[in-house]
Amino acid sequence: MKKRYIISLIVGILFLILAIYLIEKAFSFKLNEIENYISSFGPWVPIILLVLIIITSSIGFVFPISVAIAGLLLNSYTAFLISIIGLTLGAAISFFAARYFARDYINKKYIEDRRILREYNEKIGKNGFLTIIFLRLIGLMPFELVNIAGGLSRVSALQFILGTLIGIIPGTILTIYLIKSTQNIFSTQFFIASILIALFFCIPLAFKKVRKIVFNLE
Repeated sequence: MKKRYIISLIVGILFLILAIYLIEKAFSFKLNEIENYISSFGPWVPIILLVLIIITSSIGFVFPISVAIAGLLLNSYTAFLISIIGLTLGAAISFFAARYFARDYINKKYIEDRRILREYNEKIGKNGFLTIIFLRLIGLMPFELVNIAGGLSRVSALQFILGTLIGIIPGTILTIYLIKSTQNIFSTQFFIASILIALFFCIPLAFKKVRKIVFNLE
């Protein structure tokens, strides 16, 4: 167990160093310079973008840049596929990191002795799939917080991964569509994309049954 923990810790540190390096590189260039730099890798561009999306989405706060670049450099179908795979894998990395390194401590420290939190955690486990889908759909919580919260809760890994995969599909489609339309922000395509994204985030909240399942967990 100790050996496994040390290996995991080393891998985690190396991963964090790589992520920080990539983030620093990303912010040292302008967006068009990043595009040009990544484009220079030719046929390796899709793979590089996939790795970049996985890393940034596991960290959380810069992954939209990676998805945007994928939308600008690749055709719509490839950008969508790479984004979906990358975001799901990145979310899974954060989920398992939170579950492996922090869940037991958090449960013992803050949840087990607090009845309301304990009952809520148990209910989340029963409705985990719908909860994750709903949170991914409307973006009530930042992407990385959903990853961590999922790992700390009783949501199963399968529920989390499938919920994430399904939940991010509509938003990813609209994001890629919006990115493609930014070539002309006065175009009908850009206007339609903006309206669709606004509706996409607002409409789910109108469904009382969905809100009840997620927030009341009954």
